[in-house]
Amino acid sequence: MPTAQASVVIPTPARYMARLCNHFAHRVTVHREPESARVEFPHGVGTMQATADHLEIHLEASDPEKLATLQEVVSRHLKQMASAETFEINWTA
Repeated sequence: MPTAQASVVIPTPARYMARLCNHFAHRVTVHREPESARVEFPHGVGTMQATADHLEIHLEASDPEKLATLQEVVSRHLKQMASAETFEINWTA
């Protein structure tokens, strides 16, 4: 399965992880702890780990096209949730 990771430097990463999880939980299954989460998308899985100043995101999908879609969805929603912050999301395989 194709995978991608991003380490996002952002203030209050646990807060933004929680907001993403709450948003995604309206459509997919989400398992969340205070510092980590697992999101079960239809064609893949996303895991997140919040540290003091980073949000670590790992995505795994059934094929490269679905992985690209997951990357776009997670990036877009994080940018919406944290629109007042300045940060970059750089995905690596």
